[in-house]
Amino acid sequence: MCASRIAVVTGASRGLGLEWVRQLSEDPQTFVIAVVRNPEKAKQTSTLSRQNVVVVKADLSDLKSFSTVAANISELSGGKIDILINNAGLMLGEGGKLDTKISKSTPEQWTEEFNVNVLGAVFFTITLIPLLENGTEKKVVNITSMLADLDYTLANPDLQFATYSVTKASVILANAKFHTEFKERGFTFLALNPGWVNTDLGGIHVSFFKHFDRELES
Repeated sequence: MCASRIAVVTGASRGLGLEWVRQLSEDPQTFVIAVVRNPEKAKQTSTLSRQNVVVVKADLSDLKSFSTVAANISELSGGKIDILINNAGLMLGEGGKLDTKISKSTPEQWTEEFNVNVLGAVFFTITLIPLLENGTEKKVVNITSMLADLDYTLANPDLQFATYSVTKASVILANAKFHTEFKERGFTFLALNPGWVNTDLGGIHVSFFKHFDRELES
């Protein structure tokens, strides 16, 4: 492998994750490892078929599998990672409902979203820290949401997405904790809010997008 940069992207089979893979792999010197839950169901796009892209199977809710996934990534990457993008996320139950309030949520919905959106992102990062330490850039990007912002939430009380919002707020704080622990070792941790993106996950509620578009125009 002659690539000078190694990037790992989770939730890479579609939407924002697939776009990360597409843009990163535009550079032939970047080798992109696309982490996908179900490779057999992933869209067989030209992006995932590029010579400098390889698909790795991983279930971000299965923390016990992370050491095996990390070993697979290490073998493919020559033992290093330059940038990790924690993009994988779920929006289920009340997490994906515009109008249903938090009091209607269930423990099962909380558990499933937290397992992927928070625990998956945190412990996948921890597992890959040794590979990032061997990289040149040592960058970690954690995808969050405007729905996780306290001021935005208070200013828009009609927008619920309760469990999803709380998990993404947790990601922001986890990102800060990673920053304080690893900044002296040359790491950069970024909690990134991409705004509204017209993806399968983002396209659930047209009414939400109309609200967001009006806000941009105001």
